[in-house]
Amino acid sequence: MSEYQYYEFLAIDRPLTSGEQELLRGISSRARITANSFANHYEWGDLKALPLDMMKKWFDVHVYTGFWMTRMLMIRLPRHLFDAEAVEPYLSEWSFEIKEAGDNVVLVFQVDEMEIDPEDDGSGWMGALAPLRAALMEGDYRCLYIAWLKDVQNETLEDEDLEAPRPPGLGRLDGPLRAFADFLDIDRDLLDAGASGGDSSESDPMTLDALKNFIDGLTPSEKTSLLVRVIQGEASLVTGELRRGFRQALPASPAASASERRTVGDLRQAAEARAAERQRREAERAARERERQEREAAEAQSRRINALSQRGESAWREVESLIEERNAPSYERATALLQDLQALADKNNTMMAFGKRLAGIRTRHARKGTLIARLDKAGLP
Repeated sequence: MSEYQYYEFLAIDRPLTSGEQELLRGISSRARITANSFANHYEWGDLKALPLDMMKKWFDVHVYTGFWMTRMLMIRLPRHLFDAEAVEPYLSEWSFEIKEAGDNVVLVFQVDEMEIDPEDDGSGWMGALAPLRAALMEGDYRCLYIAWLKDVQNETLEDEDLEAPRPPGLGRLDGPLRAFADFLDIDRDLLDAGASGGDSSESDPMTLDALKNFIDGLTPSEKTSLLVRVIQGEASLVTGELRRGFRQALPASPAASASERRTVGDLRQAAEARAAERQRREAERAARERERQEREAAEAQSRRINALSQRGESAWREVESLIEERNAPSYERATALLQDLQALADKNNTMMAFGKRLAGIRTRHARKGTLIARLDKAGLP
């Protein structure tokens, strides 16, 4: 293999032992290995292990990018913090599947045949995407909805199919969720169309005061048990369980009926409408920017012309002097000065005299091909 590949793994719940790190060193002698991570890139060769096997044994998050147009994200979750029934509507034959891993499950997100930025070496994705695991552990399934949008985008769903359930907070997409959408190459107009069905006006219920009230409601024995587990190294699991419990204690939102849910066709139409509106706004902004640039250029030229009117013959002598320097920057400056002299002649109704002097310049310097080409391009025939 001769294509660039980047592999990165992160251990969150439990650091790697020295023995486990030695086993990983056997997989790759070049990898950067710590008590919490494994990272390596390949330009020739490949990883000497299956990423799924490494996830099942040691790691909680895995990111892969390959310049043959593939990206993959794996997230391992404890089974007791995973609701298979709630996740089922988001599963996809093409972009999202679940693998069994003993007391855990591994969520696998993959996209193929996408345009990979040659400047993206893959090293920045782990930091952007790793927070998704904590969100999933607490029952936040917004990233699953975003992954489901990939099937909408790839047209593997029919227009009459119903939209996947919209998770709470879909209208509030934070940095990791937007990074995940970029990772999967979700069309931004489709993403906005999907998010528009969420509760963008509703604030996140997980406020500091609300969390304090929830913790106050735990029994002393429950708090003691949780603190012991934190001390034993289960801080991330305890956090996930507490946040999940908090959300489950909230009043249930009424589930949308089939008649209230949008169809895939509705989403596609909404995305097309947003794209058209965005393109219209961008065209208007571009037109305003062109007008501004043209206005500023005209004002600048007016100032130059007013200054030229005071110079008389010295401006023409400067043109000749610049041409004699015989280099591209000087030819460019001479051409710009001639354009200003042309504008001054047009203003003073002396274009005939200007034309004769320009013709003389072209005749005297006819063998300077670069100069003549610049004059032609500048509309100085």
